[in-house]
Amino acid sequence: SSLSFSQSNHQIKKIDSAQCAERRTNLNSTFGANKDIPSEIQIATLVALSYFPELISTNICFKKAEIKTSLNAQPKILSLLFRKKSKRKYIIRYADNDDSTKVLFKDASFNARVGVLAHELNHIMDFSSKNIFGVIGRGLSYASKKKKEKFEKKIDQMTIELGLGWQLYAWAVYILEGDTATEEYKEFKREIYLEPEEIMSALK
Repeated sequence: SSLSFSQSNHQIKKIDSAQCAERRTNLNSTFGANKDIPSEIQIATLVALSYFPELISTNICFKKAEIKTSLNAQPKILSLLFRKKSKRKYIIRYADNDDSTKVLFKDASFNARVGVLAHELNHIMDFSSKNIFGVIGRGLSYASKKKKEKFEKKIDQMTIELGLGWQLYAWAVYILEGDTATEEYKEFKREIYLEPEEIMSALK
């Protein structure tokens, strides 16, 4: 079951990172199985995972990488050859290199991290529902900007419906209203993902 937090339509709902840190051991024993999580992102990752009971036994590795976006999720290619979807392995990579997007995951707030990690975990939910051809098809569809935009906004919507809309909002604000991301990257984010105002209106 997911962590529950007080909800009201008129104030920003933050997840208390200190409260979650106190529950680290319990969170890890419940949601940390088959997960390889760097200690620097452990608590935010476990909180995001707590919203995905379907992924409790799924093998997921989280790692820092030099990538051209903030984060990405994908199946480990060889594991797609397993007949059972439950045997697959996935990887979520996050950028912390200054020469990529100029957006460092470690500089985002706790809530923003939870929001974007939940977005990536929704991608894993999508992959895990598909056979190998469906996964390949999803990858190929990203060649179309229109299809990519439609699907990424759907993933954002799924994240909001999970109850993590304010966390997704915090991530969108961090990217678009902060002074670290390049203008080019901000423009890409505006085109492909829900903007803060769109997330806010979905929360009302």
